[in-house]
Amino acid sequence: MKKILSVFVFLLIASFGFAAGIEGNWVANMKGPDGGDGMTITFSFKMDGDKLTGVVKTPNGDTPISNTKIEGKTFSFDVSFNDMTIKHNCILKEDDTISMKIVGSPMGDSELILKREK
Repeated sequence: MKKILSVFVFLLIASFGFAAGIEGNWVANMKGPDGGDGMTITFSFKMDGDKLTGVVKTPNGDTPISNTKIEGKTFSFDVSFNDMTIKHNCILKEDDTISMKIVGSPMGDSELILKREK
């Protein structure tokens, strides 16, 4: 029993450490619909206890994230605007990048690599 409790406490502490690694500003360049120059997008993440909060910053303004979930090294969230919800599935990588899959965008599904803003 003592060993199981120790493993549980370790996993709990490790998951909080991972979640804290998400905090900060992450930048990506989203290509235009024709594959040309697009726009710079900044994802600003913050941990509020064990809950992920944040905003997506674009040249058109800031939009809050919602419906956040964190499981191990993966996390997800939604961004809603104009009666549309876009899902974001992410993996925090060891090299200060986030691999992101975007599902439900008006431009179709896509993938981005986010880099931590220094």
